[in-house]
Amino acid sequence: MRFVVILKQIPDDSIKEEYQDVDQLNDSDKNVIKEALDLRERYGGTVDVIGFGPLSAEDVMKETLTYGIDDAFLISDPQFADMDVSQVAKIVAAVIKKLGPYDLVLCGRQAIDGDSAHMASMTSCALEIPLIAYSDEITEMKDGSVFATCMGDQMAYKVEAKTPAMILSIREKNKNRFPSVPDIMKTYDGTYKTKILTNEELNLSVTKRKVTQLRKYEVKSSKQQKLVMSNGKDEEEKAAQILQLLKQKSVI
Repeated sequence: MRFVVILKQIPDDSIKEEYQDVDQLNDSDKNVIKEALDLRERYGGTVDVIGFGPLSAEDVMKETLTYGIDDAFLISDPQFADMDVSQVAKIVAAVIKKLGPYDLVLCGRQAIDGDSAHMASMTSCALEIPLIAYSDEITEMKDGSVFATCMGDQMAYKVEAKTPAMILSIREKNKNRFPSVPDIMKTYDGTYKTKILTNEELNLSVTKRKVTQLRKYEVKSSKQQKLVMSNGKDEEEKAAQILQLLKQKSVI
């Protein structure tokens, strides 16, 4: 079997300070990689990792190689800069198809930069394969189907889908794994390498639709609102004071 893991898009260095630290592989991505490696141990096959971002993201891809995956691919080209999530999904889907047959594509819940949480759904749409969302556990794979337990708002439920399929994984209870010394040495001496994929090689038709505006999250003030007590002598005077206050606050 062939398992493909999609890593989240890495923010460019110029805007990275606006987000949490992403110098290392984040925990969500590690969990998905561990889950794919667990599946490889159970069913055999290979685990490939695909990342999308600037060349600086190669450092993060190197970390994935230290876990013993089979191949790491980084989609990086100036033509792909500032693409919205729908375009990124189409490009990633085209690369997955180009790399050959696969059984499962796995990715985490959402990216730290755009925070759109649409990558899995849009990629599965582009690949024209079923999506299993919020999978907490892949219980079994047999007879061309994958079975999973998914988390809903009120309860867990069981899902079956034909393979190939997309898994949006929220699983955190994976086998504890650490980078091995041999894999670390082979990664950093150049034996294991991330394969850089540019559009010169992919030859994709790129639509020039780009992100033009990002909404920046504002930190809410921790200051408590000051309570205002009405001290009118009767109900009519109290009502007049409240009315005046609402006008001052531009409520009415």
